[in-house]
Amino acid sequence: MQKNIFDLRTLIILALLAALGAVFSAFLSIELPLGGVKLVEISLTPVPVMIAGIFFGPLAGGLVGIVADTGGFFMGVQHGAYNPAFSITMALFGVIAGLFYLWNKRNTVWKAIGAATVAQVVCSVVLNTMLIWLFYGVPITVLLPTRAISAAAELPIYVGLLLLLIKALRPIALRRKKQKDAT
Repeated sequence: MQKNIFDLRTLIILALLAALGAVFSAFLSIELPLGGVKLVEISLTPVPVMIAGIFFGPLAGGLVGIVADTGGFFMGVQHGAYNPAFSITMALFGVIAGLFYLWNKRNTVWKAIGAATVAQVVCSVVLNTMLIWLFYGVPITVLLPTRAISAAAELPIYVGLLLLLIKALRPIALRRKKQKDAT
């Protein structure tokens, strides 16, 4: 008999994190469009995605990122057509955070800062900037400064929320792991 990657409880928690991310994306994000193109979006969507990656691994973080971004797009009022490339970059937030915590689950301020910074730079500043340039033709010289400033503004918020949530959720995760090991 084949063993499932995720048990039912884990799937439910991941679905809740994806739903939370979708709500953040659809209703609690601030978009700054220019000429009909969303140049900058300030959102808390990456936080539940990174939490999924940290507690359940990179694969789970990636899946939550795709579902949260896709669901958030279709739930909210968005500019333009849906583009799955942006959902993949949101998935990378969870993958990167999950990789930072893959071998050692111990939380430190430096690990949270590293995970959030690498994810923010790779996904928001580099990949999303390149995707906007590629798909919408907005010059990188216009995009890069605005996206770097918004990423720098979001970074302390992400780090603070990650530290608080990891500290608050760690006892629950450890209790769940003990229950799972006992059975």
